[in-house]
Amino acid sequence: METTRLSDLRFFTECIDTAIPALADLPELAQDGQIPEAIRRFAAYVRETLNPDLYLAGEREGIETRADTVRAVAERVFGHTFISCRVPYTFGKEIDWEYNPTYNGYAEWPWQLNRHPEWKMLAEYYLLTGDQKAADEWEAQLISWAKQAQVPENASGYATICWRTIEAGIRIAPWTYTFHAFLHAVSDDAVVVFCKSLWEHAWRLRNFNTKNNWLIMELHGLARIGHVFPFFRESAAWLDYAMTRLKEELDVQVYPDGMQNELSVSYHSVVVHNYMGILDMYRRTGKQAPDFLEKGLVSLNDVYVKLAAPDLHTPAPNDSGRVDAAWELRKAMRLYPDNEVYRYIVSGRKEGTTPPYGSLLMPYGGAAIFRTGWEPDAVWGYMDMSPFGAGHQHEDKLNVTIFAYGREMLHEAGVFDYDTSEMRKYVLSTRAHNTARIDGMDQNRRARYRWEADDIRKPCDTAYFVSEPHRDTAESFYDEGYGPAFLDVKHTRRLLFCKDEQGLPPFFVAIDRFTAPDDRPHSAELLWHLENVPTTLDRNSVTSRFEDGTAFSVITSAGGISIVKGQKTPEFQGWFPVHGVGDVEHYAVPTIRQTVPFNGGLRIVTVLYPQRPDFPQIKAVEASADPAETGFTLYLPGRKIEITE
Repeated sequence: METTRLSDLRFFTECIDTAIPALADLPELAQDGQIPEAIRRFAAYVRETLNPDLYLAGEREGIETRADTVRAVAERVFGHTFISCRVPYTFGKEIDWEYNPTYNGYAEWPWQLNRHPEWKMLAEYYLLTGDQKAADEWEAQLISWAKQAQVPENASGYATICWRTIEAGIRIAPWTYTFHAFLHAVSDDAVVVFCKSLWEHAWRLRNFNTKNNWLIMELHGLARIGHVFPFFRESAAWLDYAMTRLKEELDVQVYPDGMQNELSVSYHSVVVHNYMGILDMYRRTGKQAPDFLEKGLVSLNDVYVKLAAPDLHTPAPNDSGRVDAAWELRKAMRLYPDNEVYRYIVSGRKEGTTPPYGSLLMPYGGAAIFRTGWEPDAVWGYMDMSPFGAGHQHEDKLNVTIFAYGREMLHEAGVFDYDTSEMRKYVLSTRAHNTARIDGMDQNRRARYRWEADDIRKPCDTAYFVSEPHRDTAESFYDEGYGPAFLDVKHTRRLLFCKDEQGLPPFFVAIDRFTAPDDRPHSAELLWHLENVPTTLDRNSVTSRFEDGTAFSVITSAGGISIVKGQKTPEFQGWFPVHGVGDVEHYAVPTIRQTVPFNGGLRIVTVLYPQRPDFPQIKAVEASADPAETGFTLYLPGRKIEITE
C-alpha cells in the first residue's frame, strides 16, 4: 500500500525535476517497475545535495543550555505522550493523529498536535546525543502520520484536522529542521515518504490559500519548500509565487504605521516571525533576499518598540497576550545587528540608543501610547482607538491600560482559548475591558463590520492627539451601536496624561461623554479591571495597594460604584486568564463597575492615579455631568486644583 496519496510512480514521473542530470532517468526506472532503485538513487541525491550543517547553523544554537528540557521532551515523546494546548495525552503503540482527548472537544488540540513541535525536539535530542533511537522514532511517527493523514483532494484551506493550511504551513519549519537533522540516520524509504509529503504540502499550500496571518504562514511554508528543496519540478515556481504574494501582502495586511491588520500584537508577531524566517533562510543559504523583506521587517519590528511598556512588554489588544518586546527583537537583532534602538530594548537598556520618541500615536493601527520616559519605573498608558481590524477582534474600543512604577496597575482580561466557554465569551466582550457598556449591553461592531481592502490605508477615527511637555491628550469615540439592536448612543473618551500638573506626580484623567439621540432613560456602565491585591472602596474612590507600598486609585466624579470579583452569574465579570495545565484557567480580580443613569447626555470624569507612599493623596474629583462642560476640580488635603480639559 502506498504511504501517501501521491504514488511513487507519479512522484518519480511527474514531480521531480528531471532537468537535473542525476534525476533524469528516474521516470524511466519507475515506469519499468524499478521503484526500489529509483528510491535508492533519489535518496542518495537528496543526501548528497542538502547541507545539514549550513541549514542547521544558528538553528541549533543553545541546545546544550536546554539539554535537560530536550531530554525530558524526547523521553516523553518516546512514550507517545504529547502535550497540546496545555493538555497531555498518552497514546498506545499507535498514534491516532486525529484523536481529541479534551473534555469539551477543543478542536485546537488535534490541530496543534499536527503542527509537530515535538518532532523538532526529537531532532534536537539526536543532535545532542547521537542516539539512533530518536531517528527510528521519528521515522516511525512520520510513516504513521503519512498513512493516516492523507492529503485531501479538494477541501478548503480551513477544512480537515491534519491538513488545514495553517498547520500545513506551520509544520514545514520544524519538518525541515527535523529532516536535515535525521537525513543520514533514516532509511531511503523515509526520505522518499518525507519528500512526497513535502510535494503534497506545496500543492495544497499553492492551491488553497486563505487570508490574513494564515496566508503568511501558508506562503512561508511554500517558500521554504521551494527554496530549500529545489529538486521538485515546480520548486522555482512555488518560490516565485510565494515571494510575489508575500511582497503584495505587506501592502494588503500592514498599516502604514507598521501594525498588522488584525491589530493583535500576538498575531502581528506571527506575521513578523514568518517574514523573518524567510529572510533568515535566504541569508543562511548565501542567497540574495528580495529588498522588500528587509524594508518591510524594519517597520514591523518597530511596532514592538513603539508599544513597549516600562517592563518592555506590549499591551494586549484583541486576541493577544502582553508580548515580550525584548524577546521578539532578539530575533530582529540577528538580522539588524546595527540597529541601536533594538539593542537598547534587547539589552534591557544596558546598551544601544534610547528610542527617539516618548508618547506617540499610531494613527492607522489606532494605539495611543503615553509615557514619562524609558526608565523601568516610568509611568505608561495605552488607549485603544483602533478600527475593528481584519480578525481576532474584541469589542474593546476606547480601552485603557496603565503600567507604572514597575507593575501593571490597570489591565484587561486578555485572551483565552478559542472554545465556546464563558471565559472565552468574556474576553471577547466589552465587559472584559476598561471602557463602557450602555444599558447593560456591549459594543457590537462584529455583527455589521466587513473588512474592505482599502481599510488598510485609512487612518483610525481619532478626533484628537497631541503630546506636549506637561500634558498629552488623546480623544476618540465609539458610535457603532450597543447590543443586538445596535442601540444608538455615542461614547466619546478623552484621556489626559498629566505629566506635571501643579506639582502632582504623573496621572491620567478619563473624561467620558455619552450622547443619546433620544430622551429615554439610559445607563452608562464604566469598567476598570484592577490587579488582584487588597482593594478598598471609600465613597467615589477605589484604591488597590501593593506589597511594596505602591498603590493605584480610581476616583470618579459620579456615584454608582461597586466592586465585582470572580462573578459567574448572570455573566462573567472580574476575571483574568491563566494559561496553565488542567483546570487552571482564570483567577478572580477586583473590577470596578460604575453604573450611572442619564437622559440625553452625560459626562463622567475619572482620575486614574498611580502612586507611591509619599505622594500627595487625591481625595475626590468634582465635575459637572453636563457634556458641554470642560473643567473639573481635584481635592487634596488642604487644597484643591482646578483643571481644564
